[in-house]
Amino acid sequence: MAILNFQQPDKIILQKATDFEAQFEFRPLEPGYGVTIGNALRRVLLSSLEGHAIIGVKIEGVEHEFATMKGISEDVVEILLNLKQIRFKKIVDHDVANEKISLSIKNKTEFTAGMLGENTHSFEIMNPDLIICTLDSSAGMDIELTIG
Repeated sequence: MAILNFQQPDKIILQKATDFEAQFEFRPLEPGYGVTIGNALRRVLLSSLEGHAIIGVKIEGVEHEFATMKGISEDVVEILLNLKQIRFKKIVDHDVANEKISLSIKNKTEFTAGMLGENTHSFEIMNPDLIICTLDSSAGMDIELTIG
């Protein structure tokens, strides 16, 4: 059985580095092997990122995501897409698996991301001015969100 001569990188050179990025040079590499190493590095780096987002939504009176709600300008799909845009930052030291937030929105004209920040002690809302939905003066909404 023949052993292939596989050219491995003998130099790894740090081209430039800042607090937020770095540029490396690996050489020499076999043709096409740079893509393989790049994909592996990308997957490792992305899996190492820590982040928090809304992982569950329950809206009172809504049976499916394609429904509309009386007195609310946006349909449920638009509300869910707006909720996905909320950016969270963990502000507690201990591990919080999931946090549930229940909101009852009445007598308001807008539901903003900042309203969630008033009801959580574990996360800070980075974009509190983000408008989730617009309500008529007579409309109300009961919503339960799970942040994980």
